Amino acid sequence: MKARPTTLSRMVRFAGLGAAGFVLNIGITVSLHEWLGAPEELALAVALAVVFVFSFLTSRYLIFAGAAHGDPKKQLLRFALSNAGFRVAEYGGFLVLHTVLRLPYLLAIVAVLGFSFLTKFFTYSTVVFVDDREVS
Repeated sequence: MKARPTTLSRMVRFAGLGAAGFVLNIGITVSLHEWLGAPEELALAVALAVVFVFSFLTSRYLIFAGAAHGDPKKQLLRFALSNAGFRVAEYGGFLVLHTVLRLPYLLAIVAVLGFSFLTKFFTYSTVVFVDDREVS
């Protein structure tokens, strides 16, 4: 019988995923904006789409794989909906900080993604990757 990972070990793995997603977000955004001349808003939108796919695959199969006993199809749906909501909120937060408040785009991205990290972990741990009987 395999032991269920502790919250701390999942948080550490999730932090690794967050770090990888952060690097991808910054790398893609900077590359598209600085090297290819894409507007900051478009560059981040593309980066968020790429990281969406990366986050789904790594979360489901590496981070929370042993943390839930629910139906994988339902988990996938909850993950996709919650992650899509987070991406929309991240982009909205970026637009407010960068476009409205005129913060530098890298600072805006760091602020938005940092806040989102903890909120995502809580949501994934308590809503997405749980036994379906706990969600109902």
